[in-house]
Amino acid sequence: MTRVLIVGGVAAGMKAAATARRRRPELDILVLQDEPEVSYSACGLPYWLGDPAAIPRDKLIARSVERFRADGIDLRVRHRVDEVNLDARRAHLTALDTGSRSAEPFDLILFATGAQAFMPPITVTTDAPPVLPLRSLHDADRLQPLLSPPGRAVIVGGGYIGLEMAETLRHRGFRVTLVEAMPRLLPAFDPAVAGIVGEHLAKHGVEVVLGASVAQVGKEGVRLSDGIVLPADHVLMAVGVRPRTDLAAAAGVKLGETGAIAVDAAMRTGIAGAYAAGDCAEARHVVSGKPVWYPLGDIANRQGRVAGTNLAGGQARFPGVLGTAIFKVFDLAVARTGLSAEQARRSGFDPVPVHAQMPSRARYMPNSRMLDGWLLVDRRDGRLLGAEAVGPDGVDKYIDIAATAIWAKLTADDLAELDLAYAPPYSPVFAPVQVVGELARKL
Repeated sequence: MTRVLIVGGVAAGMKAAATARRRRPELDILVLQDEPEVSYSACGLPYWLGDPAAIPRDKLIARSVERFRADGIDLRVRHRVDEVNLDARRAHLTALDTGSRSAEPFDLILFATGAQAFMPPITVTTDAPPVLPLRSLHDADRLQPLLSPPGRAVIVGGGYIGLEMAETLRHRGFRVTLVEAMPRLLPAFDPAVAGIVGEHLAKHGVEVVLGASVAQVGKEGVRLSDGIVLPADHVLMAVGVRPRTDLAAAAGVKLGETGAIAVDAAMRTGIAGAYAAGDCAEARHVVSGKPVWYPLGDIANRQGRVAGTNLAGGQARFPGVLGTAIFKVFDLAVARTGLSAEQARRSGFDPVPVHAQMPSRARYMPNSRMLDGWLLVDRRDGRLLGAEAVGPDGVDKYIDIAATAIWAKLTADDLAELDLAYAPPYSPVFAPVQVVGELARKL
């Protein structure tokens, strides 16, 4: 009987396990997970931290350990894989609760080790306030009891997690300062988007410090590189994540140019019988054709489904990604898809950004709000390359239509002529993304 070993049990790992089990019920599937929980929503952690009464912790878990075991999957939590020998087809592991060590044989292996929070080399004194990341459910469990009573919080990093947690901590009554080393927030977005988000943060009482790095965290708070000290009772590190590739790399698996594991469309590494999926693996960008690394939950699940199908003997292929992403910060939704202008230029396109501000619904409807939308088009043929949007309403619809159009290789002409749903409570006569498309095709 074929034995499948899956290392990692959150998004990609458990999706692969469930998919493989459905396709081949006779497979011997072993999943090793170093955390006590599996299959949880890391994307939901800021919202649970913000209002645990409204979002119970157990609702973050899509499927329990017991359910997976009932489906015949040998799932072992709190087990760390220390070494994988791909020649001998054996994995060496440690049971974290007892310290006992053992080895497990396998025929096929999936590395689904995810990503880990990046902790910059900052001096933290012994009398400093708590300095914590937010990446896993374990991280959130450590944070939750510290959020009451509220105090002063410093968030280091102005990406998605940092901005979401700024809202969470303000909701819990904290005074919040957000420190970003770059000269602006959200460097992957158009500068105008970053400006809108920065103004919105200030409106909601979040102090934003740009172009400053953290030198030390001590009893008095967070000391910046320019000597300014920010008082803090808690410090949240949100400076990004890195793929967890140490185990695979030590086993001889090749890493790609992004630093994540290089895989083909079948999620195979360069070694027979070894696969990788999720936040530890690269993907191909649909527009540029280049390898990219986007640690996003939906991509991890999609890759896990492909890997699980192929571990069970299927012939599935992962078609690629656009990097479509959306997040909420107070009353705003912020989203992007496709290439940025810089990425497009590096990929040989001649990108032109087009922007418009328009109502999200018929202008006279009481719930209509103004929406800022961007499209990035190739000057030579009008092909859609990327899109961004920010506003209190309609952003998800805008970006999903744009993502679909970019995926289908449509032009600005095509987008402007799409037959989309219209009724005053839901949309203007021309959907916002079509308004920008009309402007783009006049270039």
